[in-house]
Amino acid sequence: MEQFDNLTKKQKYFLITFLVGFLIKYNYLVVRIFNVPSSTGVVLRSLFFITVIGYLLLPLVKAKKGRISLLLLLSVFSLLFLANLWYNRYFGNYLSFTDMTRSEGIGSSMVLFRHIINFWDLIFLLDLLLLGWFLSQGENSEQVKEELFFSKSKYRFQTVIIVISLLLSSQIFITNLLLENESPVKLYQRSSAGFVNVYGIIPLYFYEFYESVSADNSYVAELETPPFLLEDELDDKALVEEVDNIVVIQVESLDERLIDYEHNGYEVTPFLNQFKDESLYAENFYTKHVNGSFDADFSFLTSFYPTNSNFVFKGNDMTEFDSLARILSDKGYQTLAFHSNDKTFFHRHQAYPELGFDQFYSREDFSSTDKVMEMEEEFYLGINDYDFFKQSLDYLEEADSPFFAYLITVTSHTPFNFYPPDQMIDEYSDIENQLVHDFFQSISFVDKSLQMFLEQLEERGLKEDTLVVIYSDHDATIDTPEYSSSANFEVDRNVKEPEHIPLLIKHPELEAGTIEKTGTITDLAPTLLDLMGVGEKPEGFIGTSLLKEEEAPVLFLHELPQILYKDHLFVKQFNEFEKIGYLKNKREEDVRLPQAKKDEVLQTINYVRQKMMATQRTQD
Repeated sequence: MEQFDNLTKKQKYFLITFLVGFLIKYNYLVVRIFNVPSSTGVVLRSLFFITVIGYLLLPLVKAKKGRISLLLLLSVFSLLFLANLWYNRYFGNYLSFTDMTRSEGIGSSMVLFRHIINFWDLIFLLDLLLLGWFLSQGENSEQVKEELFFSKSKYRFQTVIIVISLLLSSQIFITNLLLENESPVKLYQRSSAGFVNVYGIIPLYFYEFYESVSADNSYVAELETPPFLLEDELDDKALVEEVDNIVVIQVESLDERLIDYEHNGYEVTPFLNQFKDESLYAENFYTKHVNGSFDADFSFLTSFYPTNSNFVFKGNDMTEFDSLARILSDKGYQTLAFHSNDKTFFHRHQAYPELGFDQFYSREDFSSTDKVMEMEEEFYLGINDYDFFKQSLDYLEEADSPFFAYLITVTSHTPFNFYPPDQMIDEYSDIENQLVHDFFQSISFVDKSLQMFLEQLEERGLKEDTLVVIYSDHDATIDTPEYSSSANFEVDRNVKEPEHIPLLIKHPELEAGTIEKTGTITDLAPTLLDLMGVGEKPEGFIGTSLLKEEEAPVLFLHELPQILYKDHLFVKQFNEFEKIGYLKNKREEDVRLPQAKKDEVLQTINYVRQKMMATQRTQD
């Protein structure tokens, strides 16, 4: 190409570095983060970018101001790239427009630098460093021709525009044809990955912005619960006859792997290990962690599925969902929620009353001075768990019985460095990875805090005939040689694997044992009602009691919906389900989703998304 030959060496290197850096990042996003279904679309879109950069942007390279503009352009795109990379690493989805505008953030920069950012991420900044170096070198003695790019022929510009337009239109037409030839609106509603495959990343963000400013749920048809969900009934046979109080504890970042886990012969969670041996324990239990920790609150309290890029407590009217708190309130229970963070965090101050809680105790209700445990500094999420539990006991003593108490811990939240220095366990001193070291220390402190709380419940006369439930909001998302939170899935693509968490249920009348059925937090409320002998499952509950033996597909509504069925993992691409992995040592070649189960899952996905649209708040 003559115009390329007219560039100096540094200008050529600049253009090539810009092109290669952009293509690598763009296609990494498309393939790894968005998991687009068509490789043909990726190739055709790359050809389009090469043509645009090689012809339309080439004149900018000749002037220093033009090169500065290109460097700034790639820097902005690199920020978008890194934001998606890090968000995907933690949540398994792309960073949507809704996530940018409604998310509460990570809360601490230390979380980002200690837990999410990888050293090797620096490789994605090499192109920017090279471009900056080329700029700093200035021009050499080589002459640069002053003629404008399109000066030799008045038809050249028109020709290039025609070629680029043909490439773009051909890419859109061919890729969309491969993806069932949907309109942009329908394509977006069915699959954001498909939308990106056809139209690109930036158009996706523009479309999401348009959707956010023109949101209208008036067009949503009247919801009808799928019949098979209504047919799912409870056993109407109580395993627990007397339930005076119900205490549910949602522990921050507690991996299932930690139960019975030892380091240097020392149990990380000795109390929980003992508690498990006396409890009904679900060994194949998974969380709902699509947008944030509030997904666990929502899943448990409503027995409904959270969906990607939907911050339900802020964006949806909780009075439109059946709620365990409301059901128990109708049965005479006083309903109490406890969390030591600010009440506005994740809009819990708005959601909890709508869900039927009589009282929500938050940061303003807990003393940071009247403490037992001395901390080096205040934690941005609230007081430590030991003092949180100790002060919560005083509120429970004042509560009317029977009560339903829902408590959420914070000490073991990433970056895991919020624990009293005098409570450190010496057996962990040899762990070189600081993140793992602090995680074990914080979890051990939480374990001790749980022990104190439950012992104090008994001493204060609040534990007799009390149903105690302990589970986690999500795993710790640690993957290091020293320790990994992973449930050990073998997968052939970059997806957020199901997060394995413990579930322990204890009552004096309940026989200790193991629940082998696979389930999630969405199934917890129906399970508790089943234990108590409630025969009729609320119409809005779509979870299934874990006490029922029939194995059913477990759904996770990430951007690419996932199905866990008989220890094998499937993802939904349009209306098809593709097997992409399995739990290690549990691979079976012939595991398939029965067609009837596929149909039910598709109906459930559509129903959940329609419900989310129909219950959107008219204003924040």
